[in-house]
Amino acid sequence: MRKIITTSLVLLIVGGLAMGCQGIGKSDYHHEASFEAKLIEEIEINNESWDIDFRRSDSPNITIACEGKRENNKSDPVTIDQEGKKIIVTQKDQGGAMAGFTFGKKGTIYISIPDHEVDLITLNNDAGDIKMKDVSAQNIVFTNHSGSETIEGLSADKGEFTSKDGELNLKDSSLNELTITSGSGDSYITGVTSPVMNITSTAGEVSVKEIEEGKRLRVETESGDIAVSYITPPASLKLTASSDSSDISIGLDGFKETQSTEQSVEGTIGDAAHTLELVSRAGTIAVK
Repeated sequence: MRKIITTSLVLLIVGGLAMGCQGIGKSDYHHEASFEAKLIEEIEINNESWDIDFRRSDSPNITIACEGKRENNKSDPVTIDQEGKKIIVTQKDQGGAMAGFTFGKKGTIYISIPDHEVDLITLNNDAGDIKMKDVSAQNIVFTNHSGSETIEGLSADKGEFTSKDGELNLKDSSLNELTITSGSGDSYITGVTSPVMNITSTAGEVSVKEIEEGKRLRVETESGDIAVSYITPPASLKLTASSDSSDISIGLDGFKETQSTEQSVEGTIGDAAHTLELVSRAGTIAVK
């Protein structure tokens, strides 16, 4: 009898929590703000759990639209402020007994940006998923905890992406300098043009595919695998690859080994004007 009573109490508690998270005290939240782009130099987003969707805009204005649920009618889940030439967007999870329980997505913040109008886009993200499509800006700085990042068609001078657990997918983009720092999340870089790439990972897999030869590409991981592939064979490259796993595969046309051991390979193509440096403490390395 005691087990039946205990089970019933647990079911009542869980049911009550689910009901509270799904509807009680919640209401729809919609908010939109527009800014003349030529007057704005920087956009800063501080986000706890909502999704962020960056889009290219044909309008001369920067538009920020929020759609989601208000969990506390006494305050807004998202605030949008302007400080001089800077827009600050802040999303905070609203408090209360149900604050720690989330069923489904809470909301999305849509940010529409005209081409080449913003000098700096900064995002500090906790758990929301991030999407970016065909956006142009001078500098991009993303700091992410656990959300996934899907970025396509980005054009920027510098891009810095730091993530603890979230997966990064960067595709068909152009940057003069790209820096990626990852913890346990995987990094997939496909069709990206960047003369200088520096990718560091603790445990995640790093895949750099369908790239053109650049000035410098360096990838270092503690335990993740590394895969690099070129659209066309490099013409002038110095390559060094080392892995404690003793699993290194180099399949580049014209590659001449200058040094080879069980755990490292060095060699050149042409006059070796550019560099490819790959280091993995425990993962495999494959280049083609």
